Order: sequence, then structure tokens, then C-alpha cells
Amino acid sequence: MKNIVITGGSSGVGLAIAKDLAQENNIIIIGRNKNKATIVRNNLGSHVKTVIGDLSKQFERELVIAQIKTIFPHIDVLIYSAGIMPRTASENINSNLLSHYYLTLGLRDVLSNSRILIVTGNPRVINLVPVCDIQNNTLARAAWLVTHKTLLMFVLADQLKDQLTTVNSFFPGDVRSELMDYTKTLTNTAVPVGKYLAISPDIKHLSGVLFDENGTIVPLNAKKFSFEIAQKTLQKYLM
Repeated sequence: MKNIVITGGSSGVGLAIAKDLAQENNIIIIGRNKNKATIVRNNLGSHVKTVIGDLSKQFERELVIAQIKTIFPHIDVLIYSAGIMPRTASENINSNLLSHYYLTLGLRDVLSNSRILIVTGNPRVINLVPVCDIQNNTLARAAWLVTHKTLLMFVLADQLKDQLTTVNSFFPGDVRSELMDYTKTLTNTAVPVGKYLAISPDIKHLSGVLFDENGTIVPLNAKKFSFEIAQKTLQKYLM
């Protein structure tokens, strides 16, 4: 059995992945809503535990990190499925970028020979939209979100390579969630690629790779995505 941590695991994409993994693995679901997380834990069974906290806030994030370490002495898989559609640039930076980065750093001492998976957007969109810091409207913030999460993958993959920990990102497909009005209307609730990427030996040594909803590697535009570009672009955020 593997020790797996899933952020945003009480709804949407995270919940779909948790359902697929809960029977054969030990799961910690991180969520902000205690009642919702408790219901999910009770439904998924004894292998599932919950930790409550808002990862965009430093104090709560530190409490979450401490609680996780009391439960798991080692994390095999860390899945970032939590996220919001931001109303401001600040929300985007704190909730969709810094929360991932600083939680990873806080858990670094229990990550070795591990896997980190970051849920991101449609690969076609990621390769199409420009990488820039403008966030003055909804579409710009959405573009910033998917491109900067992809860049974060490169930064973390480099920082954790000596611990033999891989960092990849993936598109879960169009899945029903509370993220947007559009996603609330979707009927699909399955994310089989999540389980595949979490436990399959096929991708054990791959890092810095984007996968589509079928688990197929998507080549990234090298003019936009590399470690050097990621380091230069994100240095203003990752203090």
C-alpha cells in the first residue's frame, strides 16, 4: 500500500482520484471544508484520513504539514488537485502557485523516491497561450494559471531530482466540479489517468512531463517551457 496525499480531495477531480485509490492505498485528503471532507472520509473507508486547512495561508499550511507528518512518515505520491478560478491576481498566485510550492517544500523531508502530480489544464491551451504576467481579466488569469503551474513542474522537478522524486503534470479531462459554471454542468466524474500516473511503473523515471487525460505524453513548446524559462519566470513569486 502506498501513502498518498491529495489536495482538494473532497470534491471534483481530487475526489474522483481518491475514489480510485482508496481501496488499496492509505490516503490523506486535504480540504478546507471539514463537513464535506468528513463525509468523503466516511464514504471511502478506513484507509482515508482528512486534514483540514487553507493551503494559501501560511499559518494553516504549516499546521497541515505538521499533521500530515504525524500520519505519514513517508509520502509515496502527492497529488495537487486543489485550485480555484481566481478573481484577482493575488488569489491566483497564492492559491494556485504558492500553495503548491510551499507545501512541497514543507514536506520535502518525507518525499524520497516519490511522485508529485500537478493537475493542470488542456494541453492544447497550455501550448497555445503565451507565458506572461498580465492578469487583468478572467481569461488572462486562466492562461496565467495553466502556464505557471506547468512552469512550476520544471522548478520542482529540478529541486527534487536528488531525492529521486519525480514531478509531472496532467490534464484530468473535462470533469464535473464546482470550479466554474461550465464544469458544474458536466456529467463525467471519472479521472482514470490519476490512478495510472500515481501507481503505474511505466512512468517511474519520467519527470518534467505533461500528460493528457489518456496518460499520453504531450510535447511542450520548448520556446515557452524549460527549466531555464521556468526559473526566470517564477523567481519573482517563489521567494
